[in-house]
Amino acid sequence: MSEFEQANLISWARHLARRGKLQDLFDPALQSMDQDQALLCITVAFLHLQRSPVKWPSIKEVVGMLSGDSEPPHLPIEFSPSPPSNLFKYRKKAR
Repeated sequence: MSEFEQANLISWARHLARRGKLQDLFDPALQSMDQDQALLCITVAFLHLQRSPVKWPSIKEVVGMLSGDSEPPHLPIEFSPSPPSNLFKYRKKAR
């Protein structure tokens, strides 16, 4: 068994996020699942996997995102398959 096959759910989800394949987390047996709502829940969960706890949303913010009262979150850059190019330009200038 490969190291990837032995990985935990969070490692597997991170791997899929970086490849742009979050839908692979969905259980095919759940045919009546709202895929947009599932992606929203997964994205909110990723907000709490960021390295810096300062970036984590509060419970109030999470409830707002999930209820539709606030703007849906974007996948954090560290898990995104293609981070914005201007971020890399900024980092190069800062060095």
